[in-house]
Amino acid sequence: MNTAIVIGLGSDMGRELAARFAANGWTVKGTHRKTPPGKFDSTPCDLASADSIAAAARWLGERCRDWRLLVVAAGTEEPVGPFWDCDAEEWERGIRINTLSPVRLVRALYPLRSRGASVAFFSGSGTNNAAPAYSAYAASKIMLIKMCELLDAESEDASFFIIGPGVVRTKIHEQTLKAGARAGANQRRVSEFLKSADPGTSHDDVYACLRWCMDAGKNVVGGRNISLVHDAWRKEGASLKQWLAGDPSRYKLRRFGNEHRFERGA
Repeated sequence: MNTAIVIGLGSDMGRELAARFAANGWTVKGTHRKTPPGKFDSTPCDLASADSIAAAARWLGERCRDWRLLVVAAGTEEPVGPFWDCDAEEWERGIRINTLSPVRLVRALYPLRSRGASVAFFSGSGTNNAAPAYSAYAASKIMLIKMCELLDAESEDASFFIIGPGVVRTKIHEQTLKAGARAGANQRRVSEFLKSADPGTSHDDVYACLRWCMDAGKNVVGGRNISLVHDAWRKEGASLKQWLAGDPSRYKLRRFGNEHRFERGA
C-alpha cells in the first residue's frame, strides 16, 4: 500500500491533500502543530523546536517505512512587516519553520523512502519579485527552491520538486490580516480577496498538480519550481513534459539574463 507523509496535517492544505490521498487508497500519516487532524494518524510537531522535530522524526520513522510521498504543507508568513522593524529572533524563526525544519525532517526520513519516491514543497509569493513586508517568507521559499534542485541532484532514485499553487483560501492569510498596516498594500488585497467570490486555487487543483508532478517523473520535474496556475500541466501536459525534459535549467533558480556577458570595463 502507498504511504504519504504530510508535514502539516493540521493546515488547510495538508488536511485537504490528506483527504484526497486517503480517498484514493493511500495510507496517510503526518504531523500537526496544535490540533490533531481527526481520522489521520499524526504526531505533534512544532517546527520551531529542534526537540519536537526530532521526536516527530522518530515517530514517523517507526511507522512510515517505504513511503512514496513526503509533502510539506506547513509554513508561516510571519513576521509580516518591514525587515528593519521585525524582531530578529522572530524573523529567523520564520526561516526555520518554512525551510530549515522541513529539510531536517526530510533528512531524517529520506533513508526510509521507496524507490521512485517524491518529495514535494510549496513555494509562494515574492520568489519572482520583491515582496515588501514578507522578507522572511520570501527568502525561505527561495531557499526551498534551490534546496529542491540540490537535493534532487544528490538523489538517484527520488524526485524533489516545488509547486507554486497561486492564491489558495487557507488560514495563512489570517496572518496578513492580523498584521494590519505592517502588511502594507497586501493587507487590502488579501482582505478584498477573502471578501470576494473569487475561489482562488482549489484544493482539487493542488492535488491534481501534485499527482501530475509525481507521475511525470524525475527527468521532467526533478529540482524544478512548477507553477500550478501558469504551466500547461493539465490534460497530461505532454508538451510541457517534452519541453522540460529538453533543458535541465528550465524552471530552476537562475540569474536572469545570464546569457549576456560583458567584458570588464565595457
